[in-house]
Amino acid sequence: MSAEPLRAGEAAARRGADGLVPPRDFALAVERLEDGTAVLVLAGELDLYRAPEIEQALAQAIEADRDGDRLAQTCGAPSAGDAPSSDKGVRRIAVDLRSVTFLDSTTLVLLLEVSQRQRTRGGELLILVGPQTPTTAFEVTGFDRLLTIRRVHADPSGSLL
Repeated sequence: MSAEPLRAGEAAARRGADGLVPPRDFALAVERLEDGTAVLVLAGELDLYRAPEIEQALAQAIEADRDGDRLAQTCGAPSAGDAPSSDKGVRRIAVDLRSVTFLDSTTLVLLLEVSQRQRTRGGELLILVGPQTPTTAFEVTGFDRLLTIRRVHADPSGSLL
């Protein structure tokens, strides 16, 4: 099982009539919208083995120094680069989970950590789910109350946000 990274804009080209990326074992793509929002599109199964790739894609989307972020995450204290006055990195990140078929606790924790880092920086992390997204894990853990989750239905205009 190997990841199949999608090039920028390729996720949009692969979406079917319903706006979803066809299911696969795993795929990810980072898209930048004109308003400066970074969108991480994920498809397939998100588990312990995929977490490093997802974390790397999120770090690249934010354009942050990965070592600084990892240190802040481990220590639990924001670094100077994460202060709300910092202009480093993307302020709004959307994680599109509409084509995800499975996600585990590793993915949930990763999303929560990124959300907390974004809030510390004065930014936002938005989780996009669709009718087929497995959301039970969010509800059982209470993460649905800690993360900003938006239900998105098929939209012919292609607008997610």
